Formats: sequence, C-alpha cells, structure tokens
Amino acid sequence: RMVKQVLRRLVIGMMLQSFAATSVQAQTTDDLFDESIVQTLQISMNTRDWDTLRANFTSNDFYPADVTWNGMRVRNVGTRSRGLGSRNGIKPGLEVNFAHYSSRGEFLGLRALVLDNLTTDPSMIRERVAMAFYRRLGVPAPREVHANLFVNGQSMGVYVIVEPVDTVFLQRWLGENAGALYEYHWLTAYFLTFIGEDLDLYRPLFEPRTQETRSTFDLFDPIRELLRTINGAPSDSFRDSVNARLDLDSTLRLIAAEGFMAEWDGVLGYAGLNNIYLYRPAASAQARLLPWDADHTFQAADYPLLAGAAENVLMRRMLEDPALRARYFDLVLEAVGAASSGDWLVNEITRDYQQIRNAVIADTLKPYSIEDVDRAFAELLTFARTRPAFIRSQVQQNR
Repeated sequence: RMVKQVLRRLVIGMMLQSFAATSVQAQTTDDLFDESIVQTLQISMNTRDWDTLRANFTSNDFYPADVTWNGMRVRNVGTRSRGLGSRNGIKPGLEVNFAHYSSRGEFLGLRALVLDNLTTDPSMIRERVAMAFYRRLGVPAPREVHANLFVNGQSMGVYVIVEPVDTVFLQRWLGENAGALYEYHWLTAYFLTFIGEDLDLYRPLFEPRTQETRSTFDLFDPIRELLRTINGAPSDSFRDSVNARLDLDSTLRLIAAEGFMAEWDGVLGYAGLNNIYLYRPAASAQARLLPWDADHTFQAADYPLLAGAAENVLMRRMLEDPALRARYFDLVLEAVGAASSGDWLVNEITRDYQQIRNAVIADTLKPYSIEDVDRAFAELLTFARTRPAFIRSQVQQNR
C-alpha cells in the first residue's frame, strides 16, 4: 500500500508538472500583446534602487529587478528610466531589458520591452491606435497593449507595453535580422540634406543598434552614400538610384500613413526628421525606414497632407518624379480606405478608450484629469470621422 501511495504521488506530481509546463508553454507574445484586455505587469526591485531610479530619472543607469506577468516570473532583468520629453520621476517611463545582465536573457522570445508612461498624450491611446493603423497598412510597427503596472506592490497606473524595434522585431517582420539597425536621434532640425564627407558626423544622428563593433566605415559609409544620392542624383535617374539604396515604395507607404494620421513628428516632422529607425538588410543595400514613438499623431483633422514635404529633400524629390508622386497619392487613398472601411478608425479609438477608462480613473499618477482624457477622446473621434473627407480633397487638389 505504501508503494502504491508513493507511486500515486509521483504520478500526480508528474501530471501537475506537465500541466504547469503546458500552461507556461501556452503563453506567447500574442498572449502578452492581446489587445482584448488590459494586462497586469509587476516589477520587484530593491526599494533603494527604485527610489534612486525615480530621483535620477534623467539617468540611463540600469538596476536589477524581477518582472512578473500572468504567473511567469523573470529574474535579474535590467530596468532603467527612459524617454525624452516623457522623462518623469513620479511616473517614470521604463525599459526592461531581459538580456542586460545575461546575453541569453529573454522572455517569451523577447529581448526587451518598453513601458510607456503616457505622460505626453492626454487621450492615452494615440500611439497604440497609430501603431495598429500602421500594421493594418502593412507597415512594420511595434505591437502595443495597455497594462496596469505595479512596482513593489504599489500601483504606478496605466502604461503601454511596447514591443521594441530590435533583432526580434526584425526577424518577425522581415524574416531576417543580420543587417545593420540604426536609431535616429533628433539633435536639431534635419531634413535629409547631405551632411558631408566626414563619417564621424553621422554617428550622433544614426546610433547603431546592431553590429556596434563594426568599423566606422562599414557602419556609416552606406548612410553617407544614401544621403549623397538623395541630394545629388540627377532627376532622370533619381528614382532608380535612390531605390537601389532605400526601399522607396515602403518609404512612401510609411509617409502616406503618417500623412493621413497628421503625424507632425515623424519623417516629415515639424522640426525635421524624427522618430524613425533605419534598417539595412544583410543581403541587400536597400534600406528601409521603420516608425517609432507615435504619441503626436492625429494632430488636427485639417492638418495639411503635404506639411513638411517641401522642406524634406527626399519627399520633395519623390513628389517631383511623376511615377512616385502618383504612387504616393494612391497609397494615401489606400490609407483613407483602411481607416474608413467598417469605420475601423472610429471603432479602434472607441474600443481602446472604453477598455482603459476605468483603469485611467484609478491612475492617481497620470498628469491629466479624467475630463482631459474624455476631451482628448472626443477630439480623436472627430478626427476619425472627418479626416477621410479632408484627405480626399487634399489628394484631389495636389495630385
């Protein structure tokens, strides 16, 4: 009898272990970025480290922490304050880097996550809606989902979990990640003019995110030559010359999406180029631009479609090419159709707002009143309902 009891316990234990393993295996990034719910994310770290991170929120210093989601716990994760205008010591934006302390570190196959503190957008949904719209149009863009964040058991309010643009992202979207990835840094108003021959001038603008140990020439000569071509290629060979170095169709698709969404801080930004990554695949010289940080989209329903186009050298020259100009306006109308079909944009904005409103009310650290949030939501709805007609008229005037 004792032997049977021992065997029975062993079998039950094995079954429980198998069930637990199956449950863990069932969790994927699709579950993490399940947009039908507000997720819950917990961070545990030394109290002194957390206080230091908040006090020194302008610093990029990492601190060790544990991250728990849906019963899954990842230990020894690098955590730091992040952001530019959104840097905040009360409700800090955060990067959680699973590979910071160990090159093998990962979570559900992800190397890192960004936790957006939503302090620069009163609606608290702009960027999530914008990224969903990019993806709807076939533009590679991060997945995003709202979450309630807790640090050491204390509620930090509503955040957005953002998929970073990194090698994991590239593999999922482009099917390879062996190329050179650069993050563009805004330093001053820049409109894709030719910077000059000195390759050291390119490093502050285009920070390598992969292949960091390669030579300055290997990293920045392709960017220098791309900009030289954009600025100097003769008109009759501009399209072919630039397209050999930059995927013009995907670039036009990205700019068309930005144009429809009245993105004033992107490729055609009000202060020049901003909020993009540049990726050059390993097997091709043809780079492409990838969007990032879209919390300034949906500026105004009557925001001009071609705002910033004349100042940006690339866009100005693309519009001077009849074939590229026609393609751009076709893509703009495609964006109009994607937003209007089935009232997609209206429904997306409404769904996201309704989903998070109760959590937003409970968020005592947000820099807005609930009246501010409701007002911003109403403005987004007005945008979604009136922007398509305005853009159609803009296309008709400028085509």
